[in-house]
Amino acid sequence: MKLSVEQHAAVYCNGNAYVTACPGSGKTRALTARIAKCVEELTHKNNKVLAVTFTNRAADEIKTRLEENYTIESGRVWAGTIHSFVLEWLIKPYASYSEMLNSGCSIADDFETRKILNKLKVDKGLRIFDDVNTAFNRQGVVENLNVRAKEVEQEYRQILSLRKKIDFDQSLYFAFQLMEMLPEIAQTLSNVFAHICVDEVQDTQDLQYAILAKIFNESHKKPSLFIVGDENQAIYGGIGGKSLSLAELNAEFMGSNITQFTFSDNYRSTQRLVDYFSVFRGVQGGLSKAAHRNEQGTISFFNQSVGKDYLAGTISGLIQDELNKGTNENDICVIAPQWAPIRSMTKKLITLLPQVKFDAPALSPFYGQQDNFWLIVSKLVLTEPSGRLLSARVRWANQLLSRLVESHHQARDLTAKKLLKVINSFHSDTVLGTEYLKECFEFLLDELNIDLSHDLLLKEQFELFFEKAASNIENNNDQYEDTVVALKSFFKESSGVVVNSCHGIKGEEYKAVIAFGLLKGYIPHWNDIINQPAQVGRDAESKMLYVIASRAKERLFLFAEYGRRTQGGKPYETSNMLNTYNYQYD
Repeated sequence: MKLSVEQHAAVYCNGNAYVTACPGSGKTRALTARIAKCVEELTHKNNKVLAVTFTNRAADEIKTRLEENYTIESGRVWAGTIHSFVLEWLIKPYASYSEMLNSGCSIADDFETRKILNKLKVDKGLRIFDDVNTAFNRQGVVENLNVRAKEVEQEYRQILSLRKKIDFDQSLYFAFQLMEMLPEIAQTLSNVFAHICVDEVQDTQDLQYAILAKIFNESHKKPSLFIVGDENQAIYGGIGGKSLSLAELNAEFMGSNITQFTFSDNYRSTQRLVDYFSVFRGVQGGLSKAAHRNEQGTISFFNQSVGKDYLAGTISGLIQDELNKGTNENDICVIAPQWAPIRSMTKKLITLLPQVKFDAPALSPFYGQQDNFWLIVSKLVLTEPSGRLLSARVRWANQLLSRLVESHHQARDLTAKKLLKVINSFHSDTVLGTEYLKECFEFLLDELNIDLSHDLLLKEQFELFFEKAASNIENNNDQYEDTVVALKSFFKESSGVVVNSCHGIKGEEYKAVIAFGLLKGYIPHWNDIINQPAQVGRDAESKMLYVIASRAKERLFLFAEYGRRTQGGKPYETSNMLNTYNYQYD
């Protein structure tokens, strides 16, 4: 993998590194190269490299790049979210030492927690989109200034406790508590993980910093650190994301003596686009080194000139224009700052462009189930062993095996290859998608001699999987059919025009980006405006616009549509920064 001068200096530095990287500067490339270098430096067969990412999608991208560019022995890298890490390496092996966990518990997934919280919000007179904080600080306190939000959080915890469940926020706190109580746990982990790499550090929560720092600070032989982020893209402040300075990182990771590196070259966008989005965060002198850097491209802004009822038609026209130019479907992205308008827009675009494929996570019947055991089985059932998915399928099979061997001794003799052979041998003439999956799951259980009545966690996940799938299919008003062919389309490689939230596409890039809903109250969100100092809103707004505009490689279309109204009946206004940006748009 070829590295730029900036990237090479950071990857091959001898000490600990903190890389501040502008959009499109190749931070994932550098992170992947550093992980590969760290693997080469492992001195013991049981040592590993820990790569903490913000999303499972980011972890999968790093794993895929490693598989494509480097020869790395299986099991030498553990990559995933901090939540997945604490569950696998702290909660499961050490739960018996915790008074709260030693009687047994399971993890409540996103679908279940959202369902509980939404009902409680309605019961307490809150709106569904009103914020209720469920994240703990290091002292075990959950801070909610709103009294009703506090009551929701407390009752939510009681419901989980009665169900003998914890959520992801609790898993972080219990993991931290375990290491506070038993420092040898952190020491053991530091002996396993000789190198720690952290992606998107600006979105890391305080308790997450504390967990990683605990492993580093308690170690006898310090792991190396490679930390990557961009404070200008810190758009998760509303859920506790916290961007630390170099001095703060050095204080958190005691004795680390981290050196800062800066990536300022952009390999994604035209120079015109780099100049445009840099203004939002006051960044100076960003230089494009993309192959198409000198192209004019397009930057268009539709400011209160298109009504919300005509928006889908206008956007579908732009998509069709891109396709007519030869742009690939998966190089076009439609984004908005909130989920509600995205769902509505996706359904309209599917109707207006029936011949076009769309990659819209919010419409997937599997949305919100990324940690469910049966979703991984579904991936294997509904994908073909080809292309980039070949190595991914082996990785998914190993994930399944690692979960099974804990409670099913008969699975210990299985290999990923044998498990894939079992799954590949399944056949059914059923055309109904969910019925096909149910038959396959039951076939797999029978082949592996697993009785769900003796594994309540797997049984519960089995039932939740189909409940959630049925709910998603119903909520999407038959925008796709519940057929085997339709369900397979959701696991195809990068297939279709992407329709997602601003948060969902962070870190990604597209030839053409179409963004709508650029309105005050969406950007910034009302929570960053109401009862907040003006600077809080400006900061949130500038970061969101910076992230949106910097996704585009060549063409950027921005919409502040008219016709949307607040709950009080007032029309939404254009985002302040866009309204006052004096730019010569196309």
